[in-house]
Amino acid sequence: MSQLKARIEPFPALVFNCERAGPLEDLIAPPYDLIDQGKQDQLYARSPHNIVRLELNRDADPYASAAATLERWIAAGILQRLEPAIFLYRQEFELDSQKCRRRGWVVRMRLEEFERGRVLPHERTFPKAKEDRLRLLAATRANISSVFGLYPSEHQDLKRLMAEVANSPPTLEARDDLGILNQVHTVDSPTQVRAIQQALNAAPVLIADGHHRYETALEYRRRVMDRTQSVGLSNSSAGMSTGEDAAFRPEDYVMITLVAFDDPGLLILPTHRVIHALSGDQVHAYRVRIREKFEVEEFKDATAMMAQLKSRGRGYIGAVVTNTPPSIIHLRTHDDMARALPETQEEVRRLDVATLHTLIFEQILGVTPQMVRRGKNVGYTIDGSAAVADVASGRTAAAFLLSPPTVNDIEKVSNAGGVMPEKSTYFYPKLQTGLLINPLTD
Repeated sequence: MSQLKARIEPFPALVFNCERAGPLEDLIAPPYDLIDQGKQDQLYARSPHNIVRLELNRDADPYASAAATLERWIAAGILQRLEPAIFLYRQEFELDSQKCRRRGWVVRMRLEEFERGRVLPHERTFPKAKEDRLRLLAATRANISSVFGLYPSEHQDLKRLMAEVANSPPTLEARDDLGILNQVHTVDSPTQVRAIQQALNAAPVLIADGHHRYETALEYRRRVMDRTQSVGLSNSSAGMSTGEDAAFRPEDYVMITLVAFDDPGLLILPTHRVIHALSGDQVHAYRVRIREKFEVEEFKDATAMMAQLKSRGRGYIGAVVTNTPPSIIHLRTHDDMARALPETQEEVRRLDVATLHTLIFEQILGVTPQMVRRGKNVGYTIDGSAAVADVASGRTAAAFLLSPPTVNDIEKVSNAGGVMPEKSTYFYPKLQTGLLINPLTD
């Protein structure tokens, strides 16, 4: 490969040497934001080499410990470095008794600021999570997990190449805790690599999952450049690379898994909202004011409400609030959203999650966007039944059940220059952590 690098590049992935580390099933983990303390303990007990020790370390200084562990694993041959390649990542799974398959290319992609318009976000991020990921990246100098991106569907040549590569034996294979089969195939043929590079060189990429990781990679690159300039090196010799054929620096790139918009396994699950605590005044305000802008259909129990909600679809929100009958609520007119968010894109105002956050959270309950961004008092789950049960038991104060946005919704919002509220989407299945690591120490 040339020393002059393109937007899409192969990379020398670090992978587990299973002869020394043990079965790959014992070494991988779900994304860090899905790992609670119980799951963290379980992964720690599963293997002394589980990737959780890098991705979500529990030592007193988790970042220094993760960096030291990474160095130790490389020195001991627990992790081994492959020759530079692009990888095909395949996931086979079942959802609602339907067999599904999703495929994507795992590559190094040159970082670009969102303002350039070729890499687009679709939802807001949490400052605390970005700071955590930045400290981990700075300590380890490696992408431990992958960003998840989407590219336009018109590339038929890539679909044919995917089918060809998928027929080869996988380099890595593991079934995760949800029973999902994860397979990684190596693409190191110069002809195949060039085909992927050429197809995706100018393609717009929408960040589907991993906004925190992408924004963290941008900030890490800025800090590396600042340090470089502080010792007197010029922009021309050590600054950020901007051209498609600019000299390579590892921190100019991020590991990303790219999936086509029309991939049949590209599924989005609903992300429901939970409010942990509400005062008596907040509950009273909800009961009194919810009918000002919403049609409210009450039910005797939450089970009946949830059954009806499935048939209603978008535009309807299930609400279970302490000391209030379970209900399905529906906004009478979208003019209320236009008045509430006059500067916001119509594509965003049409989203159920935007309606919930603006007209109910903020205007009725007093839960402001700033409180949401700080992670204060609002939780997220894909399990609607569990959310409702927690309200019934008194563990939480309220649950609001949403229908998921579509991929088309996300594309419209991004193309309009808008962003959804935090945690608006839950792409399923999640990319497993521990299959491939992208070192930034070339």
